[in-house]
Amino acid sequence: MEERWAESFDASHNPDLDDVMGNYVARGADVVVLVMGGEIVGTGILVADGVDRGRIVRMSVHCNHRWQGHGRQIVDELIGRARRRGMAEVRVLTDTPWISDVALYRSCGFDEVGRDDTDAHFAMRL
Repeated sequence: MEERWAESFDASHNPDLDDVMGNYVARGADVVVLVMGGEIVGTGILVADGVDRGRIVRMSVHCNHRWQGHGRQIVDELIGRARRRGMAEVRVLTDTPWISDVALYRSCGFDEVGRDDTDAHFAMRL
């Protein structure tokens, strides 16, 4: 996160990351961690958002491993898990200026359903 936010990064704005197990896993979320050569390359989390909808959160690929298909691999795994859980739709939000993230979700089959200067909202019907 520091890489994306640079000097404006403030870890106190992300208290959920202090306890991923308690905040996500214990609440039924699916956490995907992509490891290569003993190094964490990327992560993504699928959380239930209502009865039949999911949301991808905390999606990230290390800057040294971007544009190699790892983000797509994580998204594909999360979508597969959403289907196995019987979800009808998955949503994701990213920062509008993050062009690489916007391109990733579009290339994975998400439809843009909203946008402003700061946030781009995507959805995929399953």
